[in-house]
Amino acid sequence: MATFKPVVRSNNEFNTVYIRISTKNKVDYIKTSIVAHRDCIEHGEITDWNIIGSCALIIKKYIEKLNNIDTESWTAQDIKKYLLEDSVEISFTEFARTYILKMKLAGRKKSAANYQTALKSLLNFIQKDELYFSDLTSKNIRAWIEFLSDTNRAKNMYPNAISKIFDEGCKEYNDYDQNIMRISNQPFRVIEIPRTETPEKRTTDKETINKILSVKPETQREDLAHDVILLVICLAGINACDLYNANKNGLKDNYLCYNRIKTANKRKDKAFFQIKVPERIKPLFEKYSGIENLFCFSDMYVDSDSFSQNVNKGIKSLCEKAGVPRITVYWLRHTWATIARNKCGASIEEVAFCLNHSSAHRITEDYIQKSFEIVDKINEKVLAYIFDEK
Repeated sequence: MATFKPVVRSNNEFNTVYIRISTKNKVDYIKTSIVAHRDCIEHGEITDWNIIGSCALIIKKYIEKLNNIDTESWTAQDIKKYLLEDSVEISFTEFARTYILKMKLAGRKKSAANYQTALKSLLNFIQKDELYFSDLTSKNIRAWIEFLSDTNRAKNMYPNAISKIFDEGCKEYNDYDQNIMRISNQPFRVIEIPRTETPEKRTTDKETINKILSVKPETQREDLAHDVILLVICLAGINACDLYNANKNGLKDNYLCYNRIKTANKRKDKAFFQIKVPERIKPLFEKYSGIENLFCFSDMYVDSDSFSQNVNKGIKSLCEKAGVPRITVYWLRHTWATIARNKCGASIEEVAFCLNHSSAHRITEDYIQKSFEIVDKINEKVLAYIFDEK
């Protein structure tokens, strides 16, 4: 068991006081802010009771912290390191920025951008450039959520992002086996994060889709938008970012195979998906053949966000010429799902499978060999409905 004692390590007129740690015939020292005059020292021992009393309070605090953990195998250096680390404030801002950078490097650029926006919102609200974990109190978080209360998604998305970063920080700095709690506050345990309000359905109908596709493109952007609409609709509502990132070897025996970017790192199956390429869009695979990826979209645009933005600008132009309300490329995914369910009789579970969503029956799913035939059958029905094919 470690013992502590206030000592001086010099014989000057004014001497810094240290707390000596002794354990297993080894010693180490923790420097204090207390200074002892030589008149308060006799034969190397501190005699001033005010100094001794101040040091006793420090030692009491150290012992209280050490009583919560097993230090039997620790050296004096281990104890010193723990006590000093435990007294240093941990920067939430620095940890958050590192966490967000890791998300970007893992290819989760969209999520990283949302987390970055959430962090910026919190910093602006508290009016600090840097926050420590201890700054995130339930009072501060509640006030921030109240400030966001008039928003639709931010009041849910931003606090959830900050809560996730906070939890990851606790995993990083706390040792729950040894009961070493460098982050002791838990503000989110007593806070109820508001739910996102149900958004207006982002769907359209087959008449609108056909009106848009009937417009003859006059610019390169409109031509790209026209073709991407066909690709998304004919490939069961594929995400634009998955078109952008489709692997060069993804086309196999008339089937498009890919891993859904959004959930590939979260699922055991890496969000693998396979769909038969309809005859209607086969020429587009040749038209947009890429150098590194399957499609040349990654050769044309710096990232999938830029690709989506340009496609949406082209769709906007086509919608104006067709005289229909504006839609975006993501509406096509919702529209495919709605038609599959409401017009083609597919069950909600079947639609979820076709959209490559995670299954609600994960354990059962592990027992069953996955088959994508149902995707092709439902997709054929959806396309027959949209394009009035028998």
